[in-house]
Amino acid sequence: MTKGAAVPVLDALSAIRRVSVLAVGTGWILLSAAGPAHTPAPAAGHWEGKIQMPNRDLDITVDLAKAKAGKWIGSMSVLGSSSIDVPLANIAVKDTEVGFTATLPQSASFEGKLSADAESLTGKVSNPDGAVDFQLARRGEANVKVPPPSSKSSKTFEGTWEATVNKEDETARRLSLKLSPAPDGTAAATLTRLAPSKMEIPISTVTIRNKLLELESRAVSGSYRGTLGGSGEIIGEWIEGAAHTPVTFKRASSETKAP
Repeated sequence: MTKGAAVPVLDALSAIRRVSVLAVGTGWILLSAAGPAHTPAPAAGHWEGKIQMPNRDLDITVDLAKAKAGKWIGSMSVLGSSSIDVPLANIAVKDTEVGFTATLPQSASFEGKLSADAESLTGKVSNPDGAVDFQLARRGEANVKVPPPSSKSSKTFEGTWEATVNKEDETARRLSLKLSPAPDGTAAATLTRLAPSKMEIPISTVTIRNKLLELESRAVSGSYRGTLGGSGEIIGEWIEGAAHTPVTFKRASSETKAP
């Protein structure tokens, strides 16, 4: 190519640049005229703050997001406790009003309102013992930790089970485990400590594989893994932190063995 032939090429490149700039500028004008691009709902995000208890503050994190189907999902942690990545339920967002419930392990209801700039969320959290204030500040994008789905329910495990756990230098603990199918056919479980004091421990995920039963409770960062033996008992252990406690469940005396 001769030296003179390069001039038209440079002119062509300049023309392309001018067209590109014009196209970008026109596109910006068209976008502006059509309205802003889709942005996440104001309530979506990673929030950090505290619950103002009478004697101390509880530091918490909350993550809220919209799933692909448009349904709200969320998770919550109480820092310094065993309630980590607890799934949120009953999430309701309307304009600046935001509400949800969490089991920590007692059920707590949060009702809050977004600030005008959507950078803070304040309101009340309540349970059967009363209501206190909470404050949250936006700290980035949502990182919701949804628990894995439960397995399909199994007739082998459905029903009520009981266990008594004896520990050295401690009062015997009586437990009740109820397994039943959820409306969608997956396994659902309720674990209740009956004694020395009654407390329900919510189960996040139930996994059933043949004779193996696994339970996960994010409310207390606990899990159970047991195997159904030939005698009809589920023999396993409850793990909570560094503690491993043997637990054997037997069918409640009021029930007959499921087929």
